[in-house]
Amino acid sequence: MRITLILAILCLSLSTNAKFSSEDSVLVNLTGGNTDLKTYAAKSINTYEFSKTQAIEFTGSYNYGESSGVRSNENWLFGLRYDYSFRETNAMFIGQSIEADRFIDIRRRYNTDFGYKHYFFKTDKFSFLTEFGYRYEIRENTNSAVADKKTSKGRLYTEADHKVDERLSYKMWIEYVSGFSDTKDYQLNIEPSVIVNLNTILSMKSAYLWKYDNEPVEGKGKSDYNYTLTLIAKF
Repeated sequence: MRITLILAILCLSLSTNAKFSSEDSVLVNLTGGNTDLKTYAAKSINTYEFSKTQAIEFTGSYNYGESSGVRSNENWLFGLRYDYSFRETNAMFIGQSIEADRFIDIRRRYNTDFGYKHYFFKTDKFSFLTEFGYRYEIRENTNSAVADKKTSKGRLYTEADHKVDERLSYKMWIEYVSGFSDTKDYQLNIEPSVIVNLNTILSMKSAYLWKYDNEPVEGKGKSDYNYTLTLIAKF
């Protein structure tokens, strides 16, 4: 898509003085014998700050689960986003993401986002922000009998992050996405988490992600949840 090309060009034009940070996590769980279970998960958040006002973030995640040789879970997401800050507490953003989850009948879902971000509080110990904007969504279903959908939606996101001390921090984010023409077509995502720093690079994160779709594909449930305990490396 055109927006993806624009963001890719911006990535290539980063200066050599760009500030880079990365947060990466990997989970592998293999169980054999009486119970045959395999679970893999990986996530990476990479940020380039190439000036005081501009930043680009690339996000990627993949989850896979298998029980007794039968696939029970598989989803992935890749996203690219550009932020331009007018001041320390205000910014505009534009982003493009693509995701898939065969177990909720999403073969591909393309999300194009444009919006505004505002920090109500931003200190070394505590931050609270809100984003609101426009999303254009293209959804392709794994079931060919279900028609693809192209929808204009509104998106509201809020996040609170509290750093208790050098070792312990809490985070909570909520995302609400709703169609303009059909307000019953909405999704709600919530994730609280706790992070314990082991040293300057490694930390442990415990998180509970709850996803709710008020109008899922026929035959699918409205909600999903995922509890994770992962080791994170920050650079």
